[in-house]
Amino acid sequence: MRSLALAFITLLVLSVSLTASAGSVDKALPLAGLSGGSISVDGDPVEWGVFDCTGKAPGLHLETVNEIPQWIWCDPLGDERTDFSYPDPDPRADLVQFRVTGDENYLYGLVIVNNMNFNQLGESGATAVLITINRNGAGSQEWFGLWSETKISPDAKWFRQVIVNLGSAELSGTQGSNSLGDNWGKAFLVFDEGWNRLTDDSSLMAADKSYNAIEFRIKWDTLGGIPSGDSFYLRMGLITGRGYGDGADRGNLWDIDQNRNDVSNALDAITNVTGNTWEEVSDGFVDYYIDLYFATTPPHYPIPEPGLMVVTVTAVAAFAMVFLLRRRK
Repeated sequence: MRSLALAFITLLVLSVSLTASAGSVDKALPLAGLSGGSISVDGDPVEWGVFDCTGKAPGLHLETVNEIPQWIWCDPLGDERTDFSYPDPDPRADLVQFRVTGDENYLYGLVIVNNMNFNQLGESGATAVLITINRNGAGSQEWFGLWSETKISPDAKWFRQVIVNLGSAELSGTQGSNSLGDNWGKAFLVFDEGWNRLTDDSSLMAADKSYNAIEFRIKWDTLGGIPSGDSFYLRMGLITGRGYGDGADRGNLWDIDQNRNDVSNALDAITNVTGNTWEEVSDGFVDYYIDLYFATTPPHYPIPEPGLMVVTVTAVAAFAMVFLLRRRK
């Protein structure tokens, strides 16, 4: 009887342990995941591979595509606001996919929109993308930049904010790239919580109209350091709009209403709210955000959902009870 009880306890512990591993081992992105290929920050997303979002939007997915593990946000087509293109959707601001991967040195990002239907980079009203980054729950700022009149959820206050403004006069032509800028009117910016512009020697952004794509890489040092500790995640919010920048000290999103400063200028956003993005931002807030987990050393496996653990424990207990009853017979 003692050996039976011991066997039951061992099986129970093992089952819970296996459940924890099986239920979470695929929820963190490994930083060494670029061994099968490398990301060239040139505006051409070919290295990222093709991922079909049909039937998967809105939604966040952890996938390995073209041998590169990556977080992929699929966004519904045609859900952006039509304020500047009524009655048609505004394709230059229509987010299609947002992808993230990383290695030991950089965080990489890819933004794909429906159609960059402006004439050239640097044109007022070209695509602008603003991304808030909360690091492991840490952050103190709510406002998106470029006078967007929009805040991220208080649960996702940001530690860093990344801005790509293809409407900046710093750019021209149909393809271009830039290092981090040092003033509001620049095309590529990273801010800390004090709204200080951060620069380094190798972070980079590139965009290509022909691919409707923006790529960037940012040094982990600029984002507070390489992922470490028992667990690590970045909590992100994202909005798009039509951007303007003079290449120097002025940069903004186009105003929906120039006579009011209480109307959000965000045209699309990462959100699970279906339909026109106005349903998400009408109160001036983006309430939705995504959590992107990254592998750490040693690897961290989040505790499985309580329901899953209860089911597993119950199943093991039932198995043990049947076994005992059979023994007694």
